[in-house]
Amino acid sequence: MEERELLVRAQKGDADAFGQLVRLHQAGLRAFAALYVSSGDDILDIVQDAFVDAFRHMDRFDPTKTFKPWLRAICRNRIRNFYRARAKMQMTPLSLVDEAVAERVAEADAEQTPEAQDQIDTLRLCINRLGEAQRQLVTLRYGEAVRVNDIAARLKKSAATISMRLMRIRNALRKCMQSSLQTVLP
Repeated sequence: MEERELLVRAQKGDADAFGQLVRLHQAGLRAFAALYVSSGDDILDIVQDAFVDAFRHMDRFDPTKTFKPWLRAICRNRIRNFYRARAKMQMTPLSLVDEAVAERVAEADAEQTPEAQDQIDTLRLCINRLGEAQRQLVTLRYGEAVRVNDIAARLKKSAATISMRLMRIRNALRKCMQSSLQTVLP
């Protein structure tokens, strides 16, 4: 069955047709969410919630349009909500990295630009070049959103030490990205 027919049936409340749409788009939507969220569990939750929202609001979908951008817009809103909720849970202002990620999500187009994808790929490459202890700090702070004080307690270090290490890691990542992106650019 063609996607257009599935969309028409799903708009009439056909859950099986919508299930087929989910199967068609779930891998792509997970990949899209993974550009902005690092935790696999969070990605799955965000994507599942996006599909639930899409099903609930199928009456708002214009069947003359393409489904994928509409679905990505819903997912993008879910990602924004994820970062807002995480900031409230931390009960502290967003870190600079969290703000940058939230801003990038807010500005994202329906389709990922090659430049943005290059930056994301370069950041991942630079993170992989870090030492194990540095990657662990990045994962704890930015991947799992653990507060600096909590990381310090886990590692039996002072919060000032952890903050200084994170600042050095961010500087190293910035330099690595600048260097890598300059060698890629013509």
